[in-house]
Amino acid sequence: MAEQKEYKNLYREIVTNLLEGVMVISMNGKITMLNPSAERMLGLTQEDIGNSFINVFLTREGTDDFNEVILDTIYEKEKVNNKPVDYMLFGETRNLSLTTSYIHNEGEKSVVVVMEDVTELNELRDAQTALDKISRLNKEYEKAKDEAVRANEAKSLFLSNMSHEIRTPINAVLGMNEMILRECTDKQLLSYAANIQSSGKTLLFLINDILDMSKIESGKMEIVKVEYAPEDLLMDLWNVIFLRAREKGLSISFSLDETLPRKLFGDDVRIKQIVTNLLTNAVKYTPQGSIEMKVAYERRGREELSLIISVKDTGMGIRKEDMGKLFENFQRLDEEKNRNIEGTGLGMNITMSLLKLMDGEMNVESEYGKGSEFKVTIPQGIVCDEPTGDFEAIRKRKEQTLSRKQQTFEAPLASVLVVDDNSMNLTVFKSLLKRTKMKITTADSGRRCLELVKKEPYHIIFMDHMMPEMDGIETLHEIRKLKDFPNEDTPVIVLTANALSGAREGYLKEGFADFLTKPIDGSLLEETTRRFLPKELVHSISPDLSEPYQAPADKNYDDYLNYGISIAKGLSLAKNDEEMYQELVRMFLTDRKKQEEMRRFLSEGNIKDYAIWVHGLKGNARTLGADSLADTAFEHEKQSKAGNMEYVLKYWDELLSLWEKTLEGFTEYLDTYGSGETDKYDLTDEGGERLELSESELNKAAELLEDFETDKALELLKTWIASPLEPSMHELVKNALIAIEDEFDEDKAIELLKPKIK
Repeated sequence: MAEQKEYKNLYREIVTNLLEGVMVISMNGKITMLNPSAERMLGLTQEDIGNSFINVFLTREGTDDFNEVILDTIYEKEKVNNKPVDYMLFGETRNLSLTTSYIHNEGEKSVVVVMEDVTELNELRDAQTALDKISRLNKEYEKAKDEAVRANEAKSLFLSNMSHEIRTPINAVLGMNEMILRECTDKQLLSYAANIQSSGKTLLFLINDILDMSKIESGKMEIVKVEYAPEDLLMDLWNVIFLRAREKGLSISFSLDETLPRKLFGDDVRIKQIVTNLLTNAVKYTPQGSIEMKVAYERRGREELSLIISVKDTGMGIRKEDMGKLFENFQRLDEEKNRNIEGTGLGMNITMSLLKLMDGEMNVESEYGKGSEFKVTIPQGIVCDEPTGDFEAIRKRKEQTLSRKQQTFEAPLASVLVVDDNSMNLTVFKSLLKRTKMKITTADSGRRCLELVKKEPYHIIFMDHMMPEMDGIETLHEIRKLKDFPNEDTPVIVLTANALSGAREGYLKEGFADFLTKPIDGSLLEETTRRFLPKELVHSISPDLSEPYQAPADKNYDDYLNYGISIAKGLSLAKNDEEMYQELVRMFLTDRKKQEEMRRFLSEGNIKDYAIWVHGLKGNARTLGADSLADTAFEHEKQSKAGNMEYVLKYWDELLSLWEKTLEGFTEYLDTYGSGETDKYDLTDEGGERLELSESELNKAAELLEDFETDKALELLKTWIASPLEPSMHELVKNALIAIEDEFDEDKAIELLKPKIK
């Protein structure tokens, strides 16, 4: 008996450790034993079963094959050997191999089920079969691919050659036709010529599409990344589509996230091509209604963003079943309805290819009969984080610039006050309005402004926002606290670099009458000034449209782009008055001395005043067209306002280096094109007796300045400077005039004049 018991224990140990699953079932269907492998394969445990019967399987889904084998064996219908069956385990179908037999134990007959999980083995066999098939198909594919590549290369070469060959005669035809349009006077012939021009341009457009497609297919299409301004890109798109939409009677609107960085890095030409295609399609397939374009972005880090451009229309829309055809070559959707619409059917395919080259993507939503929305997302680098601003304001400003007018009014009896701590800004302001003959008084601080408004009446006050000690908003609030003074109702207009559309509402809430953005646009300044002046003081002048500014043929301003300077842009902001522009450049060169002051701020940890000074540097550089320096200064302004002294110190040398490079460029410009800086206060070189001014006369000039009688003080000083003065006296008067007229520092002039008084 002991030996028999020992054998039983051995058998039990063997069964327990088998990799195969073993299950014993009595002939009445009761499960009497499961080894651990069977438990794993069936998802059961001995405890789960207890005194259960095989109905534990019968109630499960996905076990029909397994149940059939068990029941056939119990009913002694059939025994099986390595029979494959499917068994659902935790939602996954497993492949089991079953073998059944009978045993007798103490006179009781039972069924033994031995099972093996062959799922992985089957998968390996299937995979090997698939690999063999794939290998065979790959060989066939490579052969077909080689043939297709050769055929595609031949097609692309043919299309490219033919496109170029066709473009040559088309350009000749259009060129000769242009001569007819210019020189012919016969109305009928002009009508024919206009049709030739329209059809020729359409044909040229189709050929360009084919050329682009052949470049893409041959792998010759390249993405060329450059720095660009999104506002310029949008203006180009607006100009392309506006007239087309208007001709069809469609309303069109563009909107721009005004916080979008003002300078990006990417292929603006290809982005323009993509969006032009979307806009053109929107116009083509929209018989009536509207087209809306939105430009937004999402940050992807400090130096990168995703540019998101969507074009939405109220046109025909696209059927769901046609969506798959949208990006196929030479396809036109809803052919019967759209048979009169021009185009190659290549546009969307080219668009998708260009997006792929730029790591971009497109999303399309459409409802047939109601319209579509196409949204493209394209990664772009960030060059300058300064916000672009409100597109509508940008568009109006650029359109006014394109048809810039001469002065439209004079107001010799009007008096305005401009407050700005930056002497260059004051010079620009006075120069832009000098032809209106208004009396323009300047103040270089909020404190000086408060002194002036208490004594002298003004029709308008222009106030810079960012100033040291007392900024523009604080100064305005102090003005409004005053009682019984000449400027209780004088409108105050803020001057600011904040171009965001919501800024205007914020400034109006503070009490300003309006706002102008920097750099100041001469036409907008003139228009705003006229709007706020009393009508009886304004004398209209018939405006003449001036020709767009062009650099003289003998001047090559492109050389200064290497210094980060666009002379053409700076001149446009100076109303293309090169004499005025050069005067501003000379002032900017003298600002080099501010570098030491800024160094002092950094050494003292005075980041607040550093922010104000670097803000001024940014504005001056932007006014002169030195955008590279302006962009770097703007980054310093942002970081210093945020209290990030670590950043400012780390990149101070970089700012200084760029500043010096810009100064070098401006110096070279003045040396090459400068009209020569003559001393307008030259000492009169005449024989005879020289005038010596008395202390009382000098004191009189100082008192006029203290009483805010600046014009009278200037008249007196200029009378003296025109006389033959003693050299030392001439130098004194000259320095006082420079302090008043060039530096807008009347306090300095008073100090110069008063020390002579004993």
